[in-house]
Formats: sequence, structure tokens, C-alpha cells
Amino acid sequence: MNWLSAHKENLDDVFAEAERLIRAFPEPLNHHGLTYFDTFDLRQEKSKKNYICYLLPYWVQEITFLPNEPVNRLSLANVFVMLYYFVVDDVMDSAGGEHKDKLPLAHLFQLQYQAIYRELFPPQSPFWTYYERYVLEWSEAVAGETQSDYFHTEKRKMAWKASPVKNASTGALLLAGQAELIPVVTEAVEQVLVTLQMLDDWADWEEDWEEGSYNSLLAFLRKKDPSLESGSLTPDWVKQQVYVCDELDHYADIAALHHKQLLELKIAMNELILFHLSLVDSLRKTANEIKEKRNKLLSGGFYYFFV
Repeated sequence: MNWLSAHKENLDDVFAEAERLIRAFPEPLNHHGLTYFDTFDLRQEKSKKNYICYLLPYWVQEITFLPNEPVNRLSLANVFVMLYYFVVDDVMDSAGGEHKDKLPLAHLFQLQYQAIYRELFPPQSPFWTYYERYVLEWSEAVAGETQSDYFHTEKRKMAWKASPVKNASTGALLLAGQAELIPVVTEAVEQVLVTLQMLDDWADWEEDWEEGSYNSLLAFLRKKDPSLESGSLTPDWVKQQVYVCDELDHYADIAALHHKQLLELKIAMNELILFHLSLVDSLRKTANEIKEKRNKLLSGGFYYFFV
């Protein structure tokens, strides 16, 4: 995991600074903010790891050669971008309004990353046009998700659900005077974000099925059987497809194709590529483990006797 370990010292400083800023929030939002932040704090062993959010500025450093200070600032901004959009997601997913008290906290998170961007980019910078574009992409993706099958029709929009993450890569390229690389770097980042969403959808498919949320794995499985009506997809049927029919293996094949397409971009962001490969390997490993466990069960007593 060189794509992480090489930047561990810088990231520790970034998260320490994020914690310091949150502690300065007015009462009681500072306490609420620290509790929420702790869930995503990279320094905590059991925290949720959203590596691309805060590592992307360092991965782009391979081609920008920017000094650490602006890269650290972009990483810090993306920590607050991550916190802001996760709060927004919590509120959007809350049918009973139980997360509405987090909205003031979300605005404080937003103030933090906007302040960093104003520090790095003057008002006339093209950064702000991209900033607005990524908010619009996010809005379009989350608003249309329940009515569309992005996995089969507009896969790029799966990445748009995390479009504000691209502030870091685009911002770094602009600071380095390499605006001409924004399209290809954006394509590479979006490719990784799609595969990352595929892994999230594998992990969350039962919850998404229960809530009626769009899920690329469920969409993939439904497409395999055109005669299947949307309402007739059940957890038992999904488990049959995954654990008996090896459809997760075929799902992993698509992630592997994404990696091939990423390599074809011929962009010198080795850490981003290695991170994506780890995603593909993780999905493939899970599919192989399912097959191995099934084979052990089919072998029955003879297998366990001989091993």
C-alpha cells in the first residue's frame, strides 16, 4: 500500500489540523463535529477509510511536482469536502429527519474548505468554474439516480456522485500550470470512482435493496434476467446469483475492464493506478473466496477429513 504509506506523515498532519479547526467551532457544534470527524479520522484504526478523498492531491503530485504545502492544503480541503457531503448524504437518506440537526455542522464544514480554496485560488481563477461544475454534476447524479440505470447507460454519473473530490486534482493541476491535463486526469479519477462505487454497492446491497436505493450490483444482476420484474428481485434471489451462480465474479470482470481502460490513458499517476488495482483485486478476492467456501461445502465430510 505504497499509495498510502508514502504519505502517512503528511496525512497525520492534515488530520491533526482538521481536528484543530473543528475544535474551534462554536459550542456545541465543536463536540458534534469531533464525534462525526472521528468516524472518518484516518489516524483511528477502526475509522471509515475514504482514501481517495484526501490522497488524491498526493497522487497528482506525481505529475505536478508541487511542493508539499499547497498539496497538504488541498488534502485538508478535501477532508472537509468529504465531511460536508457525508452529512448531506445522511440528511438526504433520513426519512424521519433524525439528521437535520447536522445541517448547521455541514455549513461549518463547507466554510472550511471554501476558505482554503479562496486562499489558493483568486476570484478570476478557472478553478471556480470547475468547482461549480462539480457541484452541478453531483446534484444531477444524486437527483436522477433513482430514475436511471447509470451502470448500464451513463456509468460516468456513478462517479459524479463524488464529483467534488475532483476539486483536488483539478486544483493541483491549475496550481502547477498544467490545465491541459485536466481532461485526462479527470477521466482517470472518474474511472477509479466508478470502481470504488461498485465495491461500495457490493458492501451495501442489502441496505440499498431495503431502502429502494439504486445499487449497481443489483442493476447488474437484474440485467442478466430481462424477464425479471423490478419488484420481484428479492435478497434470496440475489444471494443465489452471488453465492451459487458466481455472478460476483462476472461483476469483478467489469472492474478489471475498468483497470485496462485506466492503463490505456497512459497517465503517469502510478499511485492512483495501484489504488485502483487494489480495488479490483479486493473484489476478485471476495468472488474467489465465495467459490472456495462453496467448494468446501460441496466436498462435505471428505474434504474436512483429509485437511
